[in-house]
Amino acid sequence: MYEWAVAAGMGEEARVSPVGVTDKEAWARARMLEALHAVPDGVPACGWVTVMDFVPLINGYDRYQTPVRAERDQGGVVRVDPAD
Repeated sequence: MYEWAVAAGMGEEARVSPVGVTDKEAWARARMLEALHAVPDGVPACGWVTVMDFVPLINGYDRYQTPVRAERDQGGVVRVDPAD
């Protein structure tokens, strides 16, 4: 499973918004980029996709890898940084 999220704002006004979960990395990446572009102009933001897997021992999901990150500056320019 892949979860995508976006954090927007700076300092005390920063907020993280978990956005969604899917079974396709490409879909999660596309939705994360759409969410980044939806942040109002003038607000810096970053987004990421995290790989999740069900762990029976904890009867829930564990997040263990972030294959892609992206940042959007105050001017609206988005830079994607694939993680290693």
